[in-house]
Parts: sequence; C-alpha cells; structure tokens
Amino acid sequence: MLDFSDDYSRSVAKTQFWYLDTDATTVTDNNATNLGMRQRALLSHGNQTVEAIIPLNRYACFESLSDRLLPPMQLEFEIELQDDREMIFQNDGTAGRIVVRDFVLWVPQLHFTGKGLTLVNENFLQPTAWKYMKETLHVGGARRVDGLYFITPGVKKPKHVFVFFQQTRKKDTYTQNPYLFDTFDIDGDDSAKLVSCHPEYGTSFYPETDYTTNKYIMRNYNDLINFRYRKNDYNSGVQLHFANFKKLYPVIYFDLRNVEESKTNDPEKFEFHFTLNKPANAPHFIIYAAVLNEEEFVLKKLGNELVVV
Repeated sequence: MLDFSDDYSRSVAKTQFWYLDTDATTVTDNNATNLGMRQRALLSHGNQTVEAIIPLNRYACFESLSDRLLPPMQLEFEIELQDDREMIFQNDGTAGRIVVRDFVLWVPQLHFTGKGLTLVNENFLQPTAWKYMKETLHVGGARRVDGLYFITPGVKKPKHVFVFFQQTRKKDTYTQNPYLFDTFDIDGDDSAKLVSCHPEYGTSFYPETDYTTNKYIMRNYNDLINFRYRKNDYNSGVQLHFANFKKLYPVIYFDLRNVEESKTNDPEKFEFHFTLNKPANAPHFIIYAAVLNEEEFVLKKLGNELVVV
C-alpha cells in the first residue's frame, strides 16, 4: 500500500501478485465491484498457472545490502507459505488448492577482472558492521475485551510499530478477505470501536498520553504516509488514501525513533494498551503488531575467516 503508486500497481506490480482491494465484497462473479479480489479469485480457479515475483530487496535486511558486497558465506532462506484459506477467495463453498511447482532464486553475480579481484582481496575481506531494520509480526490470541496486549517480553531499539485489529471470522476462511482490517470498527456496524491506545516500552509510554483514535485519525494517516515517503525510492505516490485507510486498511503507526534507549542495552518488554467504547458488544478479534527494531550485522575476523556475530 505504501510502496506502489497507482500506475505501478496497474502494470509492473501485477508480477508480484498485487491487486488492490477496493471494498469488502467477497463475490467472484462478473458483477464483482472489488476488482482486486476478483483477479485473485480467478487465479485460483480453472487450474491457472501463475508466475509471481517476490522482490527480496524490499525486505529491510536485503535493502541494506544495496550498496554492499558480502564476503563468501552461506545464506539460508526460510520460506513459510500462507494457508490456502488466506489466499483463495470463493463464494461457492468448494475447496481449492494452490500448488507451488517451481521455486527459483535469482541472484546477480559479479565477475571480477584481475585488478578488481586484487582490490577485493586487499580491502573487502575485512571486519565490518552495518545496521538494518528487523521486521517481526506478533499475533495476539483471540479476545473480546480491552486492556493490555503483551506484544513481546523483550525487544531492543524498536523504531517503528504498526498495530491493527481484525475480527476472527476473517482468519482461515475462503470467503472473507483476511487483509482488510477492523481497527476503527471492530464489529462492522460502528458500535464497538477502538477509542484510545498507546504503547509502553520498558517503563515509558509513547506518546505519554493516550492516542485518541477518533481525534487523531488524520494525524495517524499522515504519519503512516510519511513513514514511507522518507525513503521511497521505488516510485512516486502511494495507494493508500484517507477513505480506504479509514474503511479498509486502518493501521495505527507509532514512530519510536526518538524514544530514550535502555542504558544497559538490554531487551525490554513491549506492551500495547487500548480501550474500546463498548467492549461487551465487540466480537472476538485478534491484535497484530508489526515491530521494526534496529539490528546490527557484524562480521568479525577469526583467524583467516570472517564470521557473523
């Protein structure tokens, strides 16, 4: 939503399985108004063959390597595929499967000249370090009351946090889109709503007072847009606008880059405090928190080898 402009979404982004949802309808017939959902539904019907690209350089760790060369080393990729129910949209109740037949990793390779190889051997294979943002998604258990969500017992240097709510009915279902959120309207009829919240890192709150969602929705939207604008080198513009932010993609964003860091550099607890206007009317929901914290990649020389520490 924050990476792709409108023209990019209509063209190149299709190779990355990207189709923008425009509303919450679930129908897949020719009268569907949600064109993004319809396109994904058609891909799962009739034994369609789909070729999609997962751009690894959009993940923070690989993005930090854009101007660096790693020494010869072994990298291990752990790929977790989503459940079929989270990928297939159907309205006829029939089962469906997505089968991965080929999985190919494309990696650019440098071939050095004799002078270039000498330069690498003399200057490149040296101890080095750089920082990147580690991305972790934390999922809370189903609940229907407000209070406290314990995100993680220990995290160091959190810089960006994204929180969203979702009704449990949308999880693992063929007919509900799991990627539309319910943060500002949990029950779907505007009666059970999130009214205030703020995170606690260690023993400090940020912001210090409750973040009142009804009052600061526009501010939160602007903060979310600015998060990506600060480093958007992909294309201009975003898909997220104020209307679909309130209705379809309500994500609460907290910028923690100026929060005082622990003097001991130890991991500290991270909690999310929130209140609802009518907890008794709220259906069961799940809280998701995506935390980006600063990590350091360090290569040290042990004997004649470089090792990651």
